[in-house]
Amino acid sequence: MATAEEIMQIRYELSDTDPAFPLLADAEYTYFIDKNEGSTRRAMLDCAKTILFKLSMRPDETVDIFSIKGSKAADAYREALKLFIKNPEFNIALTTASIFAGGISKIDMQDNLANLDNNAVRTPGQSTAGYANVIDPNSYFAV
Repeated sequence: MATAEEIMQIRYELSDTDPAFPLLADAEYTYFIDKNEGSTRRAMLDCAKTILFKLSMRPDETVDIFSIKGSKAADAYREALKLFIKNPEFNIALTTASIFAGGISKIDMQDNLANLDNNAVRTPGQSTAGYANVIDPNSYFAV
């Protein structure tokens, strides 16, 4: 369950701080926080996209000498959203990436060679010792 502190943190980051006309309701922020398992970064990106969708649906209206350009607000928010998404601190691929080095130790190599489900590549002149799934090439044309 999202806390009020998490909701306010996302509101501040997305500049949705007008108490009279919030862009998203607290229930929407709670949904995105719960959807992303408490990750405020991912929830911020989802909320920002939702705000952009909402702003893009606002029409341009003109009443007498007054005109309200809803499309201009969506364009400005889209440009801000591009900067927000391009920030490497919010790039999910960069923040959740981890290093993996597998199959490089001698024990791992022997285990891979002994496993019948793995294909082993043998270079010419290499012995077949340790290859569980390699057939002796001399036995192909036994006479």
